[in-house]
Amino acid sequence: MTLKAIPGGEGTPPAPDWSQTFVDEMDLAFARDEWAAVISEMSGRGILSVANGHAIKRLVEFRVVYERAARQLAEQGPIIKAATTGVPQINPYWTVMKQADEAVRTAEAELGLSPVRRSKATKVEKKTRVARAADAFLKPLAG
Repeated sequence: MTLKAIPGGEGTPPAPDWSQTFVDEMDLAFARDEWAAVISEMSGRGILSVANGHAIKRLVEFRVVYERAARQLAEQGPIIKAATTGVPQINPYWTVMKQADEAVRTAEAELGLSPVRRSKATKVEKKTRVARAADAFLKPLAG
């Protein structure tokens, strides 16, 4: 069984309308910048496809969530007092930031953007078939 590359799917996915997802101007600007950076990185390495659009969008959304939580955490600190009891507790933004970080790492790995995966995610190149002696032996019989 021989697998063949199917033509199509190349190209740049259209940029999402980030104003449908975010209202904060800082988040909007960050999302646009991150989208452009990811598209540029993947395009430059020849691994960008229109089919990657949704995965890239999710990656950018999680990066925005991470940055938003990081800002809140920087302002409030990792330990805050509970509103009703005053007992110290872990800031909920810490949990949000950690979960967004996990989602970002997963998405980056799937898209070939993490440092470990960069060398593994490469453009598929079509190789010419090299004839081997076994080909004559394994050739199907006419009949």
